[in-house]
Parts: sequence; C-alpha cells; structure tokens
Amino acid sequence: MAEQIQTGAPAAGLNEQVRQEHQLGVGISQSSTSATAHTTAGSKISNPKARSIVWDHFTKLSIEQANGEEKAKCHHCKSEFLCNSTSHGTNGMLKHLKRRHKWIFVEKNQSLIGVTEGEESAGGRKTTVSISYNTEEIRKALAIFVIEDEMPFSVVEGRGFRYFVNRLEPRFKVPSRRTITRDCYQLFLDEKSRLKEFLKKSCVRPCLTTDCWTSIQNISYMCLTTHFIDEHWRLQKRILNFSQIDNHKGETIGKEIDRCLREWGIENVFTITVDNASSNDVAISYLKRKLKNWNGLVCEGEYMHMRCVAHILNLIVNDGLKDLNPSIVPIRNVIRYVRSSPQRLQKFKQAAHAEKISSGASLCFDVPTRWNSTYIMLEHAIPFQKAFERLEDEDEGYVTWFKDDRQPSSLDWDNARAFIQFLKLFYEVTLALSGSLHVTANCAFDEIQTINELLVKWSENEADSILGTMACNMRNKFDKYWGKIENINPLIYIGIVLDPWYKLEYVNFICDANYEIGTATLLKKKIASTLWQLYNFYAQESHKVSQTSDDSASHEESVITKEGLADMGWVTIAHKKERKNQWKRLKLAQECPNTKNDLEKYLACDVVDDGIDDLDILSWWKENSVKYSVLSHLARDVLAIPVSTVASESCFSTGGRVLDVFRSSLSPKMVEALICTQNWLNPNEYKIQEVFDEFQANDAVINEISVAMTSVTNQAIQEGNRMSRD
Repeated sequence: MAEQIQTGAPAAGLNEQVRQEHQLGVGISQSSTSATAHTTAGSKISNPKARSIVWDHFTKLSIEQANGEEKAKCHHCKSEFLCNSTSHGTNGMLKHLKRRHKWIFVEKNQSLIGVTEGEESAGGRKTTVSISYNTEEIRKALAIFVIEDEMPFSVVEGRGFRYFVNRLEPRFKVPSRRTITRDCYQLFLDEKSRLKEFLKKSCVRPCLTTDCWTSIQNISYMCLTTHFIDEHWRLQKRILNFSQIDNHKGETIGKEIDRCLREWGIENVFTITVDNASSNDVAISYLKRKLKNWNGLVCEGEYMHMRCVAHILNLIVNDGLKDLNPSIVPIRNVIRYVRSSPQRLQKFKQAAHAEKISSGASLCFDVPTRWNSTYIMLEHAIPFQKAFERLEDEDEGYVTWFKDDRQPSSLDWDNARAFIQFLKLFYEVTLALSGSLHVTANCAFDEIQTINELLVKWSENEADSILGTMACNMRNKFDKYWGKIENINPLIYIGIVLDPWYKLEYVNFICDANYEIGTATLLKKKIASTLWQLYNFYAQESHKVSQTSDDSASHEESVITKEGLADMGWVTIAHKKERKNQWKRLKLAQECPNTKNDLEKYLACDVVDDGIDDLDILSWWKENSVKYSVLSHLARDVLAIPVSTVASESCFSTGGRVLDVFRSSLSPKMVEALICTQNWLNPNEYKIQEVFDEFQANDAVINEISVAMTSVTNQAIQEGNRMSRD
C-alpha cells in the first residue's frame, strides 16, 4: 500500500502538469498515453504515467555524457538540464521551453502578426498582416529566395543557413538540395502558366528582341524577350525563352524563334529588334515567311525588322576610338599597375591623399570591345592624374614597371579629357535608348539627329586635329547605317510622330534642317505614306472586329426572334430598333459628310505644352484612347517597340552569374527555368550590378567598425584606470 502511495503522488503531479500544458494549447505528444482507469478481474489498477511534452524537445543524456548525473539536452539550443525524476522532474525543462522557445506553445494554424512589404502599385509601403504557419508557403518562399538571389541549390544544406532557419522558424524542416531543385522547377511551370494567361488577355501584337550567347559550358543560348503595352497602358517586358541552340546561324535562330512563338501561342508579331549580324537578316526572312502563313504580320512584315540603335552607336564610337587608342593604352596600363597588388594600391591612396584628391570614385578597368566601359574608366582615372605623377617620383616600382611600356604623358591626359567630353553625349544617348522599362520608340529619331548634327560640327573642327579626324571617321560609319533614308526603318519616325509633344510637323522641320531639299522631300513623303499605310491597316482591323461583334449580336437577335415566334411582340420590337438605328446612321452620314478620322484629328490638334513635365506619353494616350479609338491601337504597338536589344543582352549578365564556375553543371533546361522565373517574379527590375566602387565601400565599412571598436576599447581602458585610481 505504501508503494502504491509513493507511485501515485508523482503521477498526480504529472497529470497536473499535463493539464497545464493542455491549457496552454500544447497537448500531449503522439507517443503519450492518456491515464485511463480500467479494471481487471474486478480489481482497480492505478493510472500509468503520462509522458510530458518536454521529451519531444529534449533528449536524455547517458551517464557518461552527463558526468554521472541525470541530464537532458534541448534539441533547439543545446542547453542541458538536470532531470532526475525525484528531485527535479520536468518543471525546469518546461519553463525553459516557455521562456526560450515560445513557438512550441503556438498552435500550428494560429495566426501571428507580421510586417510585409507592400506591392509596387501601392507604393511599396509596409503593412501589418496576419500570418499563419504554412509549410507549402515557406517552401515556395525558399524557392523564390534561391531564384531571385541566384543562390546555388546547395545553400539549403549549409550549416549556417540551417542554423539561421532554425532560429527563425524551428517548426520548418529545411528541404534537401534535390527537393528545392524540384520546387524551383515547379515554380517555373506555375509562373509560365500564369504568364500565358496574362499574354492571352493583355498582349495583342508584341514586339520582340533576341540575341545569342555562349556560356562557360560552351553551350549556345538564345534569349527571346517580348515587349508590349497592356490594356492599362503600362509597358511590359517578359523573357519568353532562354533556350539552347545548336549554332548562331540565321536559319537556326529563325527556327528556334518560330518554335518559341508556337509554344506560347503567339501568332501576331509587330517588330523584332536584333543587332546587325548578317545571320539575323536570314532569321528575319525565315520568320516573315512563317508569320505570313499565320496572317500575323502588319503590312506584310514590311517594317518588322528593327536594327538595334545601341549596337550601331557602338560601331560608330569604336571607329573613333582607333585614332585615340595610343593615348588610352598608357592610362589603362597605369591603372593595371595600381590594381595589381594591395601594396601598390595603398601607395596610390597615399599619393592621392597627399595631392588632396577627394574623388569618391575608384579606378576600374575597361572592356576594350565596350566603349562605354572605356568612357567610365577614363572618367574615373582623370581626377587622379596628379596622384599618378607623384607615384612616378616616389615609387621605384612604378618606374621599373614602365621600363618597356610608355607612361601617360600630359598630352595623353589632355586627349583623354577632351575625349570623355566628346563621348559623354554618346554615353547619355546610349543610356536613354537602352532602357527596357520606359518607352524609347518616341525619342530614337531625335537622339539620332542630335548625334548627326554634332558629328557634322566636330568633323569641321580644324583647331583640334585629333578630335576632327575622329569625328570624320565616326561620321562615315554613321552615314553607312543612317545616311540613306532607305536604311532606316520608318517606324523610327512614326514613334516621334505619335508623341503628342512633337507630331508630324516637328519631324518635317528636322528633315528640312538636316537634309538637302530633294532628300528632305522624299523623306517627308515616305514618313507620311507609312503613317497612312499603318493607320489604314489598323482601321481595317478595327472594322473587322466591330463587324464580327455586330454579326454576333445580330445572330443572337435572330435566335431570340426564332425562339419567340409565338410572341410577335418581340419581332416588332426588334424590327423597330433596327429601323431606328439605320435611320440614325444615315442621318449622321448626311450631316457629317466631311468628318475627319482619328489621324486627321490628331495631327490637326496643337502639340502638348512642353511645360507639362509630369505627364508621360503612355498616360496621355490612356486618357485619349477613347477620342482616338483607332490611332490609339497603332500608338499602343509602336510605342512598345524597343530600339535596342539590351533587354535580351542583360539576360546574359544574369546567365553569367547563374552559370558561374561553381554551377557550371546546370542543365540548359534548368538554366532557362532559373533565368525566366527570376524575370517573371520581378519583371520591372533591371538588374545590373555595378562593382566599380565595391572595394572602396567594403574598405570604408571595415574602417568604420575598426574605429568604433577602438573607441570602445579606449573607453574601457579609461574606465579601468579611473576605477583603479579610486
């Protein structure tokens, strides 16, 4: 009986503990057994001990591990507690869970209050929302993290990452590398289905850009990007495919684009913007033949081929760089010397400090085939001219380095200084025309004519022979691509005509100012005829759509009439309505025989006041789309034209990061899934990583922390000295 009392007391205490846990919403674990009384052969047996929830989160250590004591270790923070059933029990461990791991006592479906970033349409404001634990949502968020931040799949197996997730949400079990790979590909398939629905609803006649690239795996890829303005007059850009191709031949590219369009169900294409490679001419010809069979071309595809403006500018400037190369090479060499070792870079910083140079930019290398990087290199280097000259006097290694190479002279620095002023215009124009998140079709003509006028002016400069010769070479290249009016796609002119700030009169004014009388007259006629040809095409398309709608409505009326023959009143009402509509149309035609169409009304109206700076072109057309019902459809397609292929080329920067040396084993299908999904999740983000000043920024952070630590140490020393004196 005494034994029965001794065992019953702890059991009663444990049952009280279990009751408290039930009140906290925890309950007993699956392995626990409820204490139920039962009788056997008429005798009463005591309740068995219930298992505490703490043992779901603690593991009892062996006697050797606990140095001869009874101890248990927490699964989450590795803390150890005495757990002798007589002297300690589980109360201490339970209090520890309540204090340090409160999430255990939150029901799985219970909502928590959290702060989340708002949508871009809402201004990106942070809002307070109710969040409930959902394993599927967390796995999806993890897949988004891997895709958006270009993480390797192995990141989920890293000890540091798992520790971070465990501290953040201990209930979530981090998936394996293979599982997160499947989650990422499933997210790609889900987003692709959503994008297909969006394109079907909002994209009528897209404009495309395409380019090719070879990865470090020696695999050729082709990127196809679509640009369009949706029904809300917002410019949209989506990567459709980042697919593997066998080679860069024109027919191969054309067939792959054809396959991609059929995969997405796209039959109507307005333009395709490509660079000036001859293979692209073959690809465009192949696509014209295919799209004609689908009846998906505007004006038989006469204006479908758009040449990349940024690529032509690159060719023009590279021709000018040839004459200035003897001055650029020495400057590139001194930058290479400074960046070749930390000691030389430190000496250079000391020289810049001695010369009191406070430029925030750091030295950077250029890519010889990219003139804009040469411009940035020179722009960053010129403020440090005196620092380089000081190195020549104080650094012996500097003189030894240039034993075989020429150091930059004062003339080289002067040429570079004049050259960056010359290149600044081209750099700014390239940036303006390379945008993929704003309309560029309305400004291409104006920017091209600005460059033409300045090249003419600089080529006649006799005071500076170097810049004059360079401008002449660039002007010859300019005339090769844009000198003859038949070499320019007329849509370049139509884009600015459909800009309410300029219209047709401005284009005619520029033609008269920059071309001879005969050429200007031909160009103005070509622009006007193209404009009317496009307008008539869209007017016919609009008439077909309205006629189809009328036929559908008429068919519905006739069905109702046949089904309602028993009620002759319906027939009478339908005939009266149709007769009144015919009379109204006849009356309107008699009263307004000379009614202007959309295009005539648009051109007759005054241009928009230049003082209205906060009104963009898409907002204007959105507000006036009802007034110009036909012309607005033409404007919606023309203004979506990208005049450069930068949107597709930027994918190769992403591809280079995704396919780095540590991830070169990714299959082409997975590469496409990662790059496309990243774009689909954030279509309005243009991801370019500028790393020129990264070194200096990191150095500043380290110095800031070092100064703070030194200050704290000095304060501690002073405090210790003060206390010792006291």
